[in-house]
Amino acid sequence: MGTSVALRIDAVTKLFSGIAAVKAASFEVAAGETVALIGENGAGKSTLMKVAAGVYPAGTYEGSIWIGGKEAAFRSIREAENAGIVLVPQELHVAPNLSIAENMLMGRLPKRLGVIDRVEMRRQSREWLDFFQLDVDASAPASTLSPSEQRLAMISAAVNKSAAKVLILDEPTASFTEGEALHLFEKMEQVRAAGVATIYITHRLDEIETVADRVVVMRNGEVVKETSEVKGNRAAFVRAMIGRDPKQRERKPARTDGEVLLSVSSFTVRSAQSELRPLVDDVSLTIRRGEIVGLFGLVGAGRTELAKAVFGAWDGEVTGNVEIHGGHQRPRSPKEAIARGLAMLTEDRKRSGLIEGQTVLANISAASISEVSSYSVIRRAEERKRNLDLARRLDLRPLTLTANVENFSGGNQQKVLLARWLATDPTVLIVDEPTYGVDIGARFELYRILRELAESGRGVLMISSDLEEIVEESDRILVMYKGRITGEFPAGATRHQLMAAATGDAAAA
Repeated sequence: MGTSVALRIDAVTKLFSGIAAVKAASFEVAAGETVALIGENGAGKSTLMKVAAGVYPAGTYEGSIWIGGKEAAFRSIREAENAGIVLVPQELHVAPNLSIAENMLMGRLPKRLGVIDRVEMRRQSREWLDFFQLDVDASAPASTLSPSEQRLAMISAAVNKSAAKVLILDEPTASFTEGEALHLFEKMEQVRAAGVATIYITHRLDEIETVADRVVVMRNGEVVKETSEVKGNRAAFVRAMIGRDPKQRERKPARTDGEVLLSVSSFTVRSAQSELRPLVDDVSLTIRRGEIVGLFGLVGAGRTELAKAVFGAWDGEVTGNVEIHGGHQRPRSPKEAIARGLAMLTEDRKRSGLIEGQTVLANISAASISEVSSYSVIRRAEERKRNLDLARRLDLRPLTLTANVENFSGGNQQKVLLARWLATDPTVLIVDEPTYGVDIGARFELYRILRELAESGRGVLMISSDLEEIVEESDRILVMYKGRITGEFPAGATRHQLMAAATGDAAAA
């Protein structure tokens, strides 16, 4: 580990409307060191890192930022990047219609005689993609990449384009499979060996022992714990994050013999562009009353495509049958799926979930406004009461319906979306990466809610890249590989069995 201090944050305070999001926070990271920054949603982690990375310019906060022993006063993200501080945020700002190369080199597009040098742009981006062994066409639209592939591409660009001295990664593996996360950790070792300091924000405590030299814990805007005792310290980290011992959940025995609520048979899904291999290939599955079925697989396995097609939200070719609570016709649109008792919490809340610029009230009501309307007139008092009850049930913080949803943390945005679908009173709920960007305390709350839904007689299909989540929360587990279901396992299956099925190693599974 390096000894020179790459970044020092000294007594930083950041206010929003007079309320302190960060309170006199201080810590430092050395060259070649990785510091894990952890805490609940709203603890101030991302805000503090945005101060360090120039998102919030000098003059909008108190305290100081020091780079390599010199005080910095960044007026913009570009100034911070020029100084070697690069932030890859939790919510990526990817222009879906621009090429992968254009997104990676945004703000630093190579030019020749005043014109963008597209040959050089493709060369640079290809070199950076190769660093993460991403076999994708750099000239293809960014929308063709999965969320995890987009993140790997942008991390690679962040490391390379600014000659980074300090790399800040905010929830980099939130939508990753275990294999993708391990791949990132290998590359982080190369970054560390090059002397780059890394600040790693995560809610996955198991990752800390793999990547971190030190751990910094924030709570309510303050740094409350710093330690180099990284291994075997999870309970202490949780106590520091939430200020108390976490409540233990009692889990009832798995129920897998209930009435079939959702039946998918001979289901095949293709993209709008013709492909030789279907994205989902002759898949059949059932979800029963009272059970949570986990669906695991690596990127490209077809999990999300399957869910979207079942929900009537797929633009390409779909064949096969979907029965929802006895109804035999496959939903042709999300509206039809909702009317038949199906709900879906999407993988990417920013791109296909949240209605940005709207209030919490409007976002919760988006899928069920007809339930609180008569002759196109909304019964506002009933709408507010119903939505406030849902917000309380999900422990939304802050508890308000009038605030803009964009002002909430990632975990609380996820709660707003879950409240939206609970308002439809679904028979079957599909949740795609339900705890993406959600802190440890909120995770347990979401698991409790999903379990309560199942115990109340509903069915839940939980798609997740988090092996621990799949193993701990599922009553039954399905695994996909290259568009097919390659394994079905009871609760208590081993991680080795699931990974073997997810990589096509049927013998090992």
